[in-house]
Amino acid sequence: MTRTGLQTITDALKLLGVVAGHEVPTSAEAQDALARLNELIDSWGTHAQTLYRPIRQLLPLVAAKATYTIGPGGDVAVTPMPITLDAVSVQSATAVPVETFLTLASDQAYTQQPTKTLPGTLPQIVRYTRGAPLGALDVWPVPSAASTVVLYWREPVKQFPDLTTPLDLLPGYAKALRTNLALELAPEFGRAVDPLLVKLAAESLADVKRANLPYVEIGMDAALTAGGGYDIRSDG
Repeated sequence: MTRTGLQTITDALKLLGVVAGHEVPTSAEAQDALARLNELIDSWGTHAQTLYRPIRQLLPLVAAKATYTIGPGGDVAVTPMPITLDAVSVQSATAVPVETFLTLASDQAYTQQPTKTLPGTLPQIVRYTRGAPLGALDVWPVPSAASTVVLYWREPVKQFPDLTTPLDLLPGYAKALRTNLALELAPEFGRAVDPLLVKLAAESLADVKRANLPYVEIGMDAALTAGGGYDIRSDG
């Protein structure tokens, strides 16, 4: 669904009874509400279940360079900056590229690495830290030759740049934004919140989170298969 910031704001204010029928908010009201709308979207970017579509991005590594920036104007120029990375691999330069996935190190594990500038043919470990406005990707060991890594993350919902630019929203997001924005705006406009609105906001946000749940393969505890396993094909 395609929506503008003004459409989302107007519909949210209708839920509060601030505007009615074909009325629209004043310019000052709309600008204030746009700030609240983008704050709401910004907060959703910190929750895994409200993140948007999966992204796969190539990053060429330069010999002897250990740190790369990610975000607006960075080495990986994307907007908005990823909150976290799901996976990182190094891609072979063969005719049919093969990806070898690297270890995503925690801040603590990377900090305790005593030889951060150790050179090597290909990286084995990466550490990602978000910042403002750029995140940083540290690679270890520092590659001695050019190579390519592949970054995977889930894109946060884009904020509305203004009141009139339309944005394409995935199914469920338009209602979730409208109803939850109404809850955000209620105190500023001095309106009591209808319990039905609270219910609609919670249900619509739950729908979005449910749709974003990753597909996970069912596993089996290794202890249950110790000493052998069962083959359904041979019944043995």
